[in-house]
Amino acid sequence: PNLPQAQYHFTNYWNGYLEGFTFDPARPTSLLYKKTKDGYELIGAMYTAPRTASLEELDERVPLGLARWHQHTNLCMPKRGEAAHADWRRFGLTGSISSEEECQEAGGRFYPVIFGWMVHVYPFESSLARVWAQ
Repeated sequence: PNLPQAQYHFTNYWNGYLEGFTFDPARPTSLLYKKTKDGYELIGAMYTAPRTASLEELDERVPLGLARWHQHTNLCMPKRGEAAHADWRRFGLTGSISSEEECQEAGGRFYPVIFGWMVHVYPFESSLARVWAQ
C-alpha cells in the first residue's frame, strides 16, 4: 500500500483459489481501490480464471464481447535478493524487458506468464466501455 499505484488490489487468495473451479460474481478475487487523502475508495473488482482456461470458458464467466480478459506475460524480475537495488524501469510488470533473452542478459528471472487470466470491472463508471476497461 505504500508504493504509489494507479489502483490497489486487495486480494482474497481463497476467492482466487475457488475461481480455479467455479465462477461466482459475488466473490471477486480482488477488490480494486484508489488511494485518497483519507484512505481508500472502492473503484472496482477483479475476477480471475485459470491460465489454462479456453476462450469458451472465459466467455462463459464474463462474455468476451463485453470484457477484456488479459494475462501478464513476458515478465522479467531481478534475481532474488536484488529487488531493492533493481532498475525497475527495466524489471517488473511495467519494465522494458520483454523477452527471455533480454532478461537473461540482465541477470533476471523470466516468466512467460504469471498468474492466470484476469478481468477488471469498474461498476461505478458511467459508460459500459469504462465499466469493462482494463
